[in-house]
Amino acid sequence: MAVHQGFDGYVMVGSQVVGNINHWTITETTDVQDVSGFNPGATGLGRRARKFAAGAYSWTASFDGFADVTDAGQQALKTAIETGDPVSLYFHLEGDKYYAGQGIITSTTDDDTWEGITTKTWDVQGTGALEKYGFS
Repeated sequence: MAVHQGFDGYVMVGSQVVGNINHWTITETTDVQDVSGFNPGATGLGRRARKFAAGAYSWTASFDGFADVTDAGQQALKTAIETGDPVSLYFHLEGDKYYAGQGIITSTTDDDTWEGITTKTWDVQGTGALEKYGFS
């Protein structure tokens, strides 16, 4: 079992590292299509059991960390949500292992508390495939 420690992880937008990120999540999804039909020859549960087929694939991502208005990577994300333009995103694990894809920044959230440091979260809708590099 290959275990990855998060110490070496980071996120890039284009060629720019997004500073102060300390958490990212990727969710890959396959739609499921109901392909059930009449099954007159079946008996028992087989007669009324639904059948399904894999449909369209998609991915989403979320990443967060400490807000930094001077960071070039965070500024690039700010521009991306304002323009609505897709951006190239890279989610690094360790060494040469990373995920890459085009995505649209769908939301950004600032979280500020009296006793803490302001954090920022970005949510992404992938457009196209999410590629995986460096995995055996």
